[in-house]
Amino acid sequence: MSRKLNFIPHIPNYKYIREQMKADLEYRLSNRLRKTSFGRPLYERINVQVIMTHECPYNCPFCIERKHPMKGNQNMFEQVLSLIHVLKEHPQARVTITGGEPSLYPRHVLHLSKVYRMWSDGVFLAINTAGYDNSIVGIGHINLSVNDYVHPDVEKFPGCTYQTVLTKDKMNLENIKHIMSSNPSAGGFSFRFLCDLSQDTYDVSIWNALQNDPEITVKTFRIGDFFVYCTFDWNGRHARVTLGDMCQQQKNDYHDGYSNIIIHPDGKIGLNWN
Repeated sequence: MSRKLNFIPHIPNYKYIREQMKADLEYRLSNRLRKTSFGRPLYERINVQVIMTHECPYNCPFCIERKHPMKGNQNMFEQVLSLIHVLKEHPQARVTITGGEPSLYPRHVLHLSKVYRMWSDGVFLAINTAGYDNSIVGIGHINLSVNDYVHPDVEKFPGCTYQTVLTKDKMNLENIKHIMSSNPSAGGFSFRFLCDLSQDTYDVSIWNALQNDPEITVKTFRIGDFFVYCTFDWNGRHARVTLGDMCQQQKNDYHDGYSNIIIHPDGKIGLNWN
């Protein structure tokens, strides 16, 4: 599925989604011919993740960075050089500063944001945080992580995206609507499937429920090389449901193509979550 839709087709099972992921990758490898020093970008606006630090004061058991940490010692100077290198070739990149917990080092977050604005077209800058230090408010868009193990004060991050990971039993519209109606200070919501590198199938019922609920307006639906997402409006609020299939991403043969860029804590540049 190589284009965005404004509706969700009926999803019979997860095999269907996997087939669409493979078809999307094949399409992009056949049609994306522009080259950079990294290879062939498979999307016009590449997502760049700056994994600023391994450090985090919290201990969420599902955290991918905890379970499969990026290698290398933290080197903030090299991170800056790598970000400049990436933005020179991808000035329209969407950049996310993440970790670990970036707000442990608010001055470096601010420095990275200045580098981003100096070397990019300023499309979108986000900061993933569990709310350790709200002095980072105003530097970039805040994706505020909230879950059973982290309970930041949403009101201290006005306009943030309330971002949470949902287990299979909680990935349903009743729970999603409850969260949205209970957090009026949030500017938007992001609901992500609980994923693991070894998990090869997921429940598809949420996609059909979103399409069939008369109270919900589907804005965008897309299946990409290893992800599925839907943006929608409900009761005057905006939200997104995302599945990042890391197992499928590892299986994909990208050849010389790449769908995302990772800047590791030591400044190393990686592709396709490597």
